[in-house]
Amino acid sequence: MVARKRITSLAIVAIALLAISCGGKTTTTKSTELPYQGIEATIRTDSVTEVLVELGDVRYSELATKSIRLHNPTETPLSLLDYKATCRCTWINLPKSPIPAGEYGEAELVFDSRGERGSVGNYIDITTSDPRCHIGVWISAKVKP
Repeated sequence: MVARKRITSLAIVAIALLAISCGGKTTTTKSTELPYQGIEATIRTDSVTEVLVELGDVRYSELATKSIRLHNPTETPLSLLDYKATCRCTWINLPKSPIPAGEYGEAELVFDSRGERGSVGNYIDITTSDPRCHIGVWISAKVKP
């Protein structure tokens, strides 16, 4: 019992000394942003921007998604207007507003593996507001039972 009181007393003294040694100052920790986990691409103005999305193993009847961050290097806002896919099992949710000049916009690719088996390859063609900027997205997945 005496040992417990001594440990408690020592702990209180240690906390008090720590508080005094800090001079009452508080320390703030700067938060760091986690690295982007999706795919990044800069939209080209001299040729087609090719984006490769490898989904890896996907279970049958599963929805697989992947974020794609697109950088607009032009001096004007760029709208991603529409897309055409080679398969109804693949689509892309395009940003609703234009990507500001020099900024990033995010699209989400979705692959529905229902009805697919084995190695799958699809393509999405994205039309933009700038005729010089054309985006092609290649998708690959391996559908497992």
